[in-house]
Amino acid sequence: MSFRRLAVRLAFAIAIVVAAAVTAQAQPKYDWDEPGMPDPSTWMSYFQEHARLRLGPEQRLPNGVAWRLVTDTQSTIAMPRLTWMRDRRRLLVANRLLEQIHGGEMLLDAWYREELWRASTQFVDPGPLRDSIKTTPSLFQADVALTLAGGRLMSLFSGGWYLSSGSSPPEFLRGLTFDLDAATVTHVTPCDGAARYEASGWPPSHYRFRYGSLLDLCDAADYRRFVSLVREIDDARPARHLPPEESDRSKGCWRENPDQPLVREDQEYVLYLTFTGLAVHVADDYCPVARRPDNPIIVPYRRLAPLMLPGPWKDELLSLQ
Repeated sequence: MSFRRLAVRLAFAIAIVVAAAVTAQAQPKYDWDEPGMPDPSTWMSYFQEHARLRLGPEQRLPNGVAWRLVTDTQSTIAMPRLTWMRDRRRLLVANRLLEQIHGGEMLLDAWYREELWRASTQFVDPGPLRDSIKTTPSLFQADVALTLAGGRLMSLFSGGWYLSSGSSPPEFLRGLTFDLDAATVTHVTPCDGAARYEASGWPPSHYRFRYGSLLDLCDAADYRRFVSLVREIDDARPARHLPPEESDRSKGCWRENPDQPLVREDQEYVLYLTFTGLAVHVADDYCPVARRPDNPIIVPYRRLAPLMLPGPWKDELLSLQ
């Protein structure tokens, strides 16, 4: 067996020691607030100092905006970059924010590898084998893509898992939306901060959320309307979730109990923007961490309009339809 394969097997054998630290993630499956993670203000400089890049083929969005995936060869983490957009100022802002996010993902990988190495000190003598853990990628992307760009707003999705010895490795999902005029990055955030896990009526308060300048679903009635709309669209489309007897669980979402709907009020969601509507990605352990025909559920912006907050986000997204 090669040295590298032995090192990888060793890493898998000890990864379970630190897996619990990664699974205790913020809603929903975001993990940049790990105690060991540096402040976001350092992410850009880390990227510029450590990234060794490989460029992917150029791709185009429906509106002609060109982009490609850029992969850091050490961590193997890929993130989109714009290569052409009519508005050059926004293109530069977009790529600067994408570099910052790329650096954050690389730092997370480095943090987790360091935790694996610390755990290895309990089992492995000092030497090249143990040191190799620090260079073995710990974060594996199953899917990453730019889903919208062209005006003020840009969005991406990324999903994957962490090195683990368990049969169900810790997973992550990213639904990120960039406001290129404000130079900010947004994702789903809980309504009540640290108290989000304290139930206060129904729907449970810890599942309600805000989403940038587009949605505020902290009111129980608004949240219930949102979930009902998503479920209605999910029930009406031809792409079905997998039955319990399906053996290939990578094809889509499945339920052990077919009577329990996948889209429900006690469920977490990752959101991102597409040209046809809001992508509502079910963040459930029964769903793959990559996009599949049944996940996400695309809610047309016109259908979502009654729940949208007034402002430039709403105006831009409604102009797409």
